[in-house]
Amino acid sequence: MVEPSNFIRDFLSDASLNPLVKPEITFGNYFFKWDDSSLGLYSDEVTKFKGFTKNVIPHLEPLMNAIGALHPKNGALKKMLCDRAQFSIGDKYNSQITFILNIDNHGSSVFFREERIRFNDEMHGKMQINCGPGLVLLDKLKGFDNRVSVKWKLGELLFDRSSRK
Repeated sequence: MVEPSNFIRDFLSDASLNPLVKPEITFGNYFFKWDDSSLGLYSDEVTKFKGFTKNVIPHLEPLMNAIGALHPKNGALKKMLCDRAQFSIGDKYNSQITFILNIDNHGSSVFFREERIRFNDEMHGKMQINCGPGLVLLDKLKGFDNRVSVKWKLGELLFDRSSRK
């Protein structure tokens, strides 16, 4: 049987085994700015996320240069590509959790946390949603062995040009 995910375990349990945190993350002049609406990371995921962040830093400039090199001659194609061009890099924390970095053509480096959850009848029985759209969704999932995904924005990696570390 698959181990319940952090998110589901936290959702179904009264006591959080690993609290959600937003630690300070810096590497030289790079610093991580948490999104105000972000849930953060579970405390047991912080070390892996910091490692992923540190490992992508040397690749940021070449990736941004590659995005900047997308200059097709067709005006409509150029507008579409330049408005939507982005690279995504993912790093699996475990079989369920992936950290994702999206780099867009404007130079933004935005991180997400995605967790895939195997939803089965046993979990359905533990859910305590009594009304509303959540109940409708749970009823639709009942009887199936489904995988659902929960993804949230963590924040942005920024470069501080003013400090000399």
